[in-house]
Amino acid sequence: MQSGWVLLVVCCGALVGCAGEEQTLRRLPYPTDKTTVIGDFDNPEETARFQTWSTPDGDDCINLDDACVKPQDVCGDDGAADVLLNEQNEAVDVICYPTDGVAIEDLEGEVEDLGNNVVLVLDDADDGVDVQGDVTIDGNNVTLWGHGPDNSVIGGDLAIAKNNAVVRGVRIEGNVEITKNNASLVDCVIEGDLTITANNTSIALCVVWGTVTIEGNNTVLVGNRLAAAPTVTGNGTTCNGNLAFADANEDHTVEDGELGDMIECSSKPEAGQ
Repeated sequence: MQSGWVLLVVCCGALVGCAGEEQTLRRLPYPTDKTTVIGDFDNPEETARFQTWSTPDGDDCINLDDACVKPQDVCGDDGAADVLLNEQNEAVDVICYPTDGVAIEDLEGEVEDLGNNVVLVLDDADDGVDVQGDVTIDGNNVTLWGHGPDNSVIGGDLAIAKNNAVVRGVRIEGNVEITKNNASLVDCVIEGDLTITANNTSIALCVVWGTVTIEGNNTVLVGNRLAAAPTVTGNGTTCNGNLAFADANEDHTVEDGELGDMIECSSKPEAGQ
């Protein structure tokens, strides 16, 4: 587990600090001691589902049929985690969220350099774009937490330019480019293109309206809705429960009746094949 986390609240309609006389501590925006398991689909052709469990302690596990999932081995006892499963109900990625941070509600001045070990929070109001323009994650171990794609909106592009970034519950109206390793996007909407050139990227429960290009290795795709099958040139891609969609009524929403075929992973052959 990382220590020394700082929680920053993004407000006032831009990626700047809100003017204020005091800095007020506040709680983390997500519950601790909770694990969300994504990928145990009874029928992936319906709306992608997930289950939330209390994070086990010690040698206990979350029992999924014959599979034993232990997020605490990665995130610690009482940790906050997302666990992504493959089609065999095996854990292929465990995403940890910091649980020991200091929260600063009001900031003064612009946030020009995020630094490392930072949590950014978008507000939970359904009031349009929260962050005007582009956002670049330029620090290591940054978590960008939103309150669902209908409420937390970035109005431009998102660039992940440092390692170990986690983005959850956010709509990105532009493109997303991931150039550094160990990035995760969960419960997101990407209205533009998604380009992955780094390794060990996980995308889960996201809707992507543009093209998906995967050049990095060991990408995990679970429970996503994609307007087009991804172009994969990297190796080791894992897929579970990803469906194509077509917006037949052109209302820019994805309904169950607009879902198509399952999207299978493909990657370039190994040398000599």
